[in-house]
Amino acid sequence: MMLCQNSLLLVLGLLNYVYADDPLVEVSTGMLVGKSVEFSHGDANVNRTLHVFMGIPYAEPPVGDLRFRPPQPKAQWSGIYNATDIGFACIQQNSPAFSLQEPQSEDCLYLNVYSPSLTNSTNLPVMVWIHGGSFTRSSATYDGLYDGTALAAIGDVIVVSLNYRLFALGFFSTGDENAPGNYGLLDQLVALEWVQDNIAAFGGDADRVTVFGESAGAACVDYLLLSPLSDGLFHRAILQSGTALLASGARDNSAMLSSFAHGVGQLLGCEEDNSEDLVQCLRSVPAEHFREKLDQSFLATIPGIQPETVAIPFEPVVDGHFITAKPDDLLSQGGFNKTNVDILIGTNANEGTLFLSYLLPNLANASEPTVSKAEYEQVYLLLLFGSFKHNPAALDAIRLMYIPWADVAANDTNYADAYIEMQGDYMFVCPADKSARAYSNSGANVYMYHMTHAPANSLYGIQWAEAGHAEELPFVFGTHFNALPYWPLAPEEVNISLSIMTYWTNMAKTGNPNLSGDEAEMSEDDWPKFAVPGLAYKELSLEMKNNRALKSRECALWNDFIPKLVKRTEDENFTPTEEDMDRSVVCSSGAVDAMGLSLRITIVAVLMTFLVCDIVTPCNE
Repeated sequence: MMLCQNSLLLVLGLLNYVYADDPLVEVSTGMLVGKSVEFSHGDANVNRTLHVFMGIPYAEPPVGDLRFRPPQPKAQWSGIYNATDIGFACIQQNSPAFSLQEPQSEDCLYLNVYSPSLTNSTNLPVMVWIHGGSFTRSSATYDGLYDGTALAAIGDVIVVSLNYRLFALGFFSTGDENAPGNYGLLDQLVALEWVQDNIAAFGGDADRVTVFGESAGAACVDYLLLSPLSDGLFHRAILQSGTALLASGARDNSAMLSSFAHGVGQLLGCEEDNSEDLVQCLRSVPAEHFREKLDQSFLATIPGIQPETVAIPFEPVVDGHFITAKPDDLLSQGGFNKTNVDILIGTNANEGTLFLSYLLPNLANASEPTVSKAEYEQVYLLLLFGSFKHNPAALDAIRLMYIPWADVAANDTNYADAYIEMQGDYMFVCPADKSARAYSNSGANVYMYHMTHAPANSLYGIQWAEAGHAEELPFVFGTHFNALPYWPLAPEEVNISLSIMTYWTNMAKTGNPNLSGDEAEMSEDDWPKFAVPGLAYKELSLEMKNNRALKSRECALWNDFIPKLVKRTEDENFTPTEEDMDRSVVCSSGAVDAMGLSLRITIVAVLMTFLVCDIVTPCNE
């Protein structure tokens, strides 16, 4: 791991410039020096020079009085800035099981640019990557997984990746004007403004910018789609296994936010009576204390907070500025007005495998998952968050959909698939379906995918992971072509990666995954648009076949029936009987309490560590 070297090289004049063979670029804040990388790979039939600029500051360090404030424009520098190494990763939560190998700092607002050409007239399309990590972890490069070299070189696009504030320093909110929250999202906004102002100097086209992200990163992309502040900053969006409907879909309970904020303050030595004094005190707390003292068990120490009810401790909030209302309301009420933005959205076939392997760790080394009825009853609703969780009628409806009824009477019935399907549909597949329908109905061009190919080398090191959460990432970034020591592709998978990279970069070039803008193009029928009716989608697999109506019955349950059922039972003042509550198993507070504090903490930890940034390193050590 190289050390961060984001330092100013005070060079008196270009005559004395000692980087004659390295690329120079002038941006709005000063001169940059990067490095040239030779990219060659026979499988991709590509041999070219790539220009790479790492650790470019796009805003002032958000430290001291700038903590818990919107990012401020980067001041001009003199001399030449050394952009040949990654910037610091943002401060993130400590975890005994998972760790980021990159150095961390509160001074972390840096981005990276991978460009095939520095000619101003090139006008290459631009793809801006927003990493995931439950708004809590990871970085723009994540130990090489998000290396944009292959994608830029093979796809003939410019790739930009960025850090944004995470965890408490990125999403702490008091529920009022003293700390409104969403600083990490505002960082992304300023980074996109930087792209608009400067990407032409790297050979890029500011009128063809695509934002793409995975999991919480895809949720960030969705928030950018829904925010009125991002108009004109991008033109296409790719959402991989995530939407703004993830978890609570932006908190909007100011009383809860205030209570939570004061509880955090007590843990960090700031026991102030009002939010203004609390925030001022927290600005003086060393950044490392947020990482060290707000560990995975801190939720259990905050009065009035039940760990099993909090999906992600620090996440986007409805601030009336960046996020004007709950995403669900914005979608249902037509709050999306970027009809000129083309959208590609999708999920993987086995999104729920990761959660099951954490909740039942004995399965991690198994050749295949086997879940008994008793184990299923223990875990099947642990990671579901919503008003239906204590509604017996809704729980019965969910059971009706997923329980393997053909073998339900047998003592050895395997409930693994029931859990995997349910969890994946609830958290990823059906929110994507809801968002795709809303965006398509608003007039946007929408394309949907569903990855069904099970990688030969799973990110998780689990034999049965199949097409699990984040398994598409090595295919999108072409890690095989970057020659990383892990995530190798089997020979038959190389063409899958090349096809996915082509679809993604075609989307960035033309707004259509079929068309590259060159004379030799695919048929527009190769990947049909998603629309209602029709509901067409592309399967990412060896065959790359088209299909339609992905999980339409299951998504009708989650997106339509369950909300109506909950509303009806609430309107009728429905009161569950004791038998009903017994039937809801883990959803009753007594059952959850019976599991013990450690399991409740684990439930929250699972949610906060479900992204690839938390699992690949241990699996490949």
